[in-house]
Order: sequence, then C-alpha cells, then structure tokens
Amino acid sequence: MDRANQGSFYQIEAGTLPLNAPTYVERKADEKLRQFACSTQTINRVCYILAARQMGKSSLMVRMTKHLANCGAVGVKIYLQQLGNVESEKALWFNLLRLICQQVVLREGNLVSNLDAFWDKNPGIQPTVQFEEFLIQEVLSKIDKKKLIIFIDEIQTLTDWNLQNSFIGFLKNLSENRDQVPLQRLNFVLIGVAKPSDLITSNSYSFNLGDYIELGGLLKKDCQPLLQGLNKVTREPDKVLELLLDWTGGQPFLTQVLCHLIATEAQIPNNYNLKDYVERVVTDKITNDWKLQDRQSHLQEIENWFIRVTDSYKHEKLKAIRLYKKILNQDIVHFNERDTVQWDLLISGLVTKNNGYLKVTNRIYERVFNLNWIHNQEKKLQEHNMVDPLSTIYNRDVFILIDQSGSMTKQDAADSNLKRWDSLKEIVMSHVDMILSEKNSQQEKICDSIYLDLFSRSKLRREPHQIKKATQVENIFLENRPDTSTFVVPALKRAINYWFDSRVQSKTQGAFFIIYTDGQFDDTKAFEALIEDTCKQIYNERVIKIIVVGIGKDIDVEYFQSLNNNLQGNVDKNGNPCDIFVFELETEMEDIIELMEREIN
Repeated sequence: MDRANQGSFYQIEAGTLPLNAPTYVERKADEKLRQFACSTQTINRVCYILAARQMGKSSLMVRMTKHLANCGAVGVKIYLQQLGNVESEKALWFNLLRLICQQVVLREGNLVSNLDAFWDKNPGIQPTVQFEEFLIQEVLSKIDKKKLIIFIDEIQTLTDWNLQNSFIGFLKNLSENRDQVPLQRLNFVLIGVAKPSDLITSNSYSFNLGDYIELGGLLKKDCQPLLQGLNKVTREPDKVLELLLDWTGGQPFLTQVLCHLIATEAQIPNNYNLKDYVERVVTDKITNDWKLQDRQSHLQEIENWFIRVTDSYKHEKLKAIRLYKKILNQDIVHFNERDTVQWDLLISGLVTKNNGYLKVTNRIYERVFNLNWIHNQEKKLQEHNMVDPLSTIYNRDVFILIDQSGSMTKQDAADSNLKRWDSLKEIVMSHVDMILSEKNSQQEKICDSIYLDLFSRSKLRREPHQIKKATQVENIFLENRPDTSTFVVPALKRAINYWFDSRVQSKTQGAFFIIYTDGQFDDTKAFEALIEDTCKQIYNERVIKIIVVGIGKDIDVEYFQSLNNNLQGNVDKNGNPCDIFVFELETEMEDIIELMEREIN
C-alpha cells in the first residue's frame, strides 16, 4: 500500500480519528453506546466492547465522551497502558481515581488535591473501598447530579498486571450495589482487544457484567461520508463504494485505506469496468506482496495474533487456525459464546458473526490468509511446541453410558416414526464413529476403544461392552430395549472405578464419561456425592469430564442447570476448584468432538 498520507482525505495512519474527521462513519454500536451512556433507566451499569485492532474502538470512545456533554453527563477517558507497569491493586485504583480527577472539572475546588488528602488519611482501608467512597463523596456528589461515564480502554493490559480477576470482580459488585443512590449515576465502558476468558480466569467470578456492544462492519447506507474523496476520480462514486465494501467487508481501517488508494489514482475513464478496476487496485496495492505493502502493519498484526505467543498458548492458537480453515472452506460453524477458540478468531479480526454463524470477515483476508498461509502458520506453531497433555482431548479413555429408562419409547417428532431409543442409536453411532476416527496432526487418537454401558435400575444387571467400531453400537441397541427407572450412579460408579483401577496400566492422561439421557436422574443426591468424591481423587479438573447429553423434547434443562450449580463448590485433591460436570442439549451441539475440546479448554 502507498505509504504517503499527506493530503489524504481518508484516515490511513494508525490512531484515533480526529473529532473533526469528515470520514467518520456511524454504526449501530454508536447508537447503542449513546443509549447506554445517556439513559437514566439503564439496568446494567457496565458495558464492554471487545474487538480486533483497528476496528474503531478508540474513535468511538472519543466521539462519545464529546457527545456526553449534550445529554447531561460527564465522560472520562482512561488508557490503561499509560499507567506503565502497575504492581498492586492499591496502585491501580489510586491511579484510576487520579486520571478521573484530572478530567472532571468542578466549579470550585481541585479534585486531585482532594484525592491526595483523602487517600493519605485512610491508609488502612482496602483500595476498592477507598475508590468507591471517593467517587461517591468527592466526585458524584459535586457534578450536579450528572451521570459519570468512565471509559477504560486497553482493558487487556490488566492481564499483564495479573489484576483482571479482582478488577472485574469489583466492578461486578459495584454495578450490583443498589443501596448507594449516587452509584446509579455511574457507568463503566470497558474497551479492548481481549476474549472474555482473558479477563476472567478465576472460577470465583463469571463474566456477566452487563451489555456487550458489538462493533460490526461499515454498511453502505451509512457510508455517505466516504463519497467525497471518490467524487474526484469517478462519476459513479456510489458504485465504486459498493464494490470496495464488497472487498473490505466494511472493516473500518481497510475501507479507509482502499478508498484512499482509489481516490489517489488517476481519473477512472468512463468506459472502464469498475468491478475489474477495484479488483486491480486491491491486487496490486494490497494483496500482492502484502508484507511489503502492509500499511500500519494491519495484516501483519493479525498474523502476529496467532504466532507471537509463548509455548503455553501455541496449542490454543493452533486450534483457532484449524477452526479458521473450516470457516475458510465454507463449513458451517455456529457461534457459541462459550467457545474460547471461536472468541480467539473473533478478536483476531479474521472472522465475524453473521446471523449466528462465523464467516471470514472479508475477501481481502480470504486472499491473504489463505490455505497456504494456514499451512505455514501450523508449521510454525508446531515447532518446538511441548503441548500440555491435559490441554488436549487425545490419549484419553472414553466411557459412554446410555439411559435405558421407559421414557425412551416415546416419539418426539410428528413427522418421524422413530422412538427416542432408535433416534438415540443413530446419535450414539455417529458420536462413537467421530471419537474413534479423530486424530491430530501427530496422528494421535483419542482412544482405540470405548467402554459402553446401559443404566436403568438401581442394581447392575449386565457387563459393559468394549466398542472398537461404530457398527457394534447398533447391535447393542437391538439386543436391549427400554426398561424402567433412571438410576445412573451404579453404572457411572463402576465406570469411574474401572478407570481409576486401570489408568496406571493404560497410562492415559484422562477420561471422558458421556451420559445420554432424556430425563431426570432418580438418584440425584448420590450422583452429587459421586462427583464430589471423584473430584477429591484427581489433581486437576481437566483429568475427568462428565458430560451429560440431553435428548428428547421433555428434557428438563432447569433440573440439569440446578444440578450444575449444586456441583460448583467441589474441589480437587489439592483444594483447587474442580468443575467436571457438563450438561449440553444434543440439538445445540456442534458435534461431540467440538464439545469435548471446548470443555477441556
């Protein structure tokens, strides 16, 4: 890309768009943030904007703080990286207050000097308590009942200081405090290049702070500000804009750059094919030898997201690149907000969400980050990479337990003659085939055989089966029919004991216990006790995962969610949190391999 920026109508250098920039394009996110910041009826007092670099996050923040004065509010901008290296919570909260004080102007008095006196007077109080008290007593009480909106950019910096859990935890508590009336005028907007799982790494907190504002791409109907520069080189600026957006997918920085490249070309002759013309500009000045032409390292930063990582993260990045390969090949991938691998791709900028599915962000990325690029990055990530065995689903034992209760005789669909028992047969056969066939790049398998058992009554009546081929499953279903109850503990306990007794000889790293059921367990308390006892026998929650797959339209989701909540307090043999229970509806699963990988990671 041409690196000359002088005289350009468009923003083609790094950084925030100036307030007077004529090319700023508003998106839905602008209106959503305006409503959040200015509304006095906001239930949530925290919102967050997590997105890739050069998506316009900081430009949106700068514009919004300027706008707040028009709706009776005070906006404060904080860039965490300007704090340098923060080594303690006390330093973090004091410096945040100091930056707030520097930006909130009072008619009388100086907030900075007030802060110094207040902080020194209360050295023994927790810094979070001091932060809250000072905001209430010295800031909110003196800004004439206006709202105070605190924008915190570069939120990913918290992970460098290892303060992310305590920070998010405090904001969560602060946002839920309904007793302090002044706090109802306080809102936080968290902005950064981070996955939710980066910001919450402790099981003590959950990332459900408030509203998530998604930054989408630029839409043609909103891009009128970009036409002025194109008017000079073509009589059909609308058509050219439409064609270049087809290449950029509305990615803000790329759109500005491509507009600039076309606007600084010679006048486009009237007889030119505009589609071919725009493609030539993209090819010649962006995608060909992209590392030489890459303005502001936009494309290089995307590559760096995957390869400039420590060894402990290489396996995670490798999984993200392989998922990207599926998306690039137009495989259907449903978005799952709990999937950290999908979030890795979203925050890289390579993919976006579209109607609940993931797709490559734009055609420029498709050309640059193609199959050859994927192959090269896979090689880099696999070099000298010692993978933590517990971070993979490979080299594990798999146990499958099948509900044989009487309700399996029911039919769920009016357009199907299949009973649940017969439908489950097809599901289990498919999952067994996937598990036995799955291999990684080193040709490691999950397992060579699967332990399969049925459960129904409170006493065991048969021996389990060893499955080496998916076709064996069909015979088991044909030889057995639905019975009576849903006592799961006897069969599960036998399977768990079998694994503990045999793991020394088998030398496997861990085990999956997959339970298929269409209803509640008749021995819930015994099940909870078994999970607790199992946790106390292992040293890491990734050693064992007990996955319950719900089938049939009568499945009681609330029952299993409540069961999951009851199991949250378990600890392993070292006293660490041990969450080994998982519930998933079969109809909402991507596939069994994806579910197993997600729960391990």
